[in-house]
Amino acid sequence: NEDPFSSSAETRLSGFFYWIRSNAISIILALVLLAGSFFIYLYFQNKNEEKLAEAFEAYQNIIQSFNNEESTLENLMQQMDSAQLSIEKTVYETASDLLIAKKAFDEANLDLAKGKLVKIITTTDNSNNPLHDIAVIRLGYILIQERNFDEAKKSLDSKLDFYEPKRLELLGDIASFEESYNSANTYYEEAIKATSDQGFKELMNIKLSLLPSS
Repeated sequence: NEDPFSSSAETRLSGFFYWIRSNAISIILALVLLAGSFFIYLYFQNKNEEKLAEAFEAYQNIIQSFNNEESTLENLMQQMDSAQLSIEKTVYETASDLLIAKKAFDEANLDLAKGKLVKIITTTDNSNNPLHDIAVIRLGYILIQERNFDEAKKSLDSKLDFYEPKRLELLGDIASFEESYNSANTYYEEAIKATSDQGFKELMNIKLSLLPSS
């Protein structure tokens, strides 16, 4: 435990202050850069928060248009076009595309619905992303409805983080339509194992009981 008032301690302290004086310009520049970087970070953080708040407000207007029973697909598309600058490159753009795909499906505009769903699937992260998984399932439904089983199987090829039981159910449905009943049986049984939803399990058991091989 060195005496802070000893000569050796005083020498080291003097050396420290000499080093600061010798490197004053570099130290000041480093502090200025550090402070500047911090304020730049705060600026862009604030701008990002403002953009997200603006995007959320624009998305709320899109939802209102979607929920309006008198609103048509054209109305919803116009609403999204007007909000595009606010929501682009945010999660709200993806969510809005899902709403348009649903509205397009309800109005039998399957090409538009598929286009929006494909856009979501190909442009969003497929890991831990429920919106991506919803798009995969909805596209699968449409392709099955069109009896486009090959494309449906391709779209449902990869395991989903959030809707794996539904993916397995759809693959089972495709196998059943194609009269590959053993494969359908396997998919439905895997779907049962992949969920804790009792109602869904009962539905799968009903589908299993309807297979000719059961």
